Amino acid sequence: MAIGATLRDARRRYGLEVREVEERTKIRARYIRALENEDWETLPAPAYIRGFLRTYGQLLGLDGEMLADEFRRRYGDGPGTGTPTSGPPEPLLSERRRPSAPRFSRGVWIIGIVAGIVVLLLALSLLDGGEEDPPVTPTGPGAGKQAKSGKDGKSGKDESSGGEKVKAVVTTQTDTEVCLVAGGDEPLIDSQVLQGGESESFDGYKNYHLDVGPGKIKFVVGDAEETIDGTEPAGYDGDSGGISAGTYEGPECP
Repeated sequence: MAIGATLRDARRRYGLEVREVEERTKIRARYIRALENEDWETLPAPAYIRGFLRTYGQLLGLDGEMLADEFRRRYGDGPGTGTPTSGPPEPLLSERRRPSAPRFSRGVWIIGIVAGIVVLLLALSLLDGGEEDPPVTPTGPGAGKQAKSGKDGKSGKDESSGGEKVKAVVTTQTDTEVCLVAGGDEPLIDSQVLQGGESESFDGYKNYHLDVGPGKIKFVVGDAEETIDGTEPAGYDGDSGGISAGTYEGPECP
């Protein structure tokens, strides 16, 4: 019986490549080729050769013991001089893979990143301090009205103060210089001289401040109405609570 030819023919019948046999048996590919070519000098000691024959024969459905016995009958301990002279012979199995480090799935990485972001945001919120102190509510006379503060330091009424948004209407009966400011610092009529009979209306603000020069004018805020007819400049404040005399801030609007 030709040992090498028997192995090679059986492998080809199964359609196996040498590399596939190596993966299944863990016998090095060069040893598999040496067995098929009966190149005994390439192989290690006869004891290893017989072990190879048993393993390879069983994979191919052959009688591995019979192949090993045939080799022993023919060669005994003669061939196989490829055994190293010092140290143990080259192992029967092919090179083992080193255990790889554990690999984490993509989902685990994403969860870790999201958790890190949440922790960072929580830390930033703690460092940012607590809530802002609530605004101090003024007491005493005129507590319902807050002082205006314009861009240039003029006093004014803050639009964020309490009250409902109301409509304001300014109607001149004579030529009059008018400055109308809403919310403390937003000029609606910017120090203009309105001709007698002109009317301007505004909506969407909680409070208004009116500065007028000498002349006659009607000032309406919500349901409140004030007719102004004076020879001196004057100032008026108006909101949902009505119209009251204020400080003249003119001649220019904030």
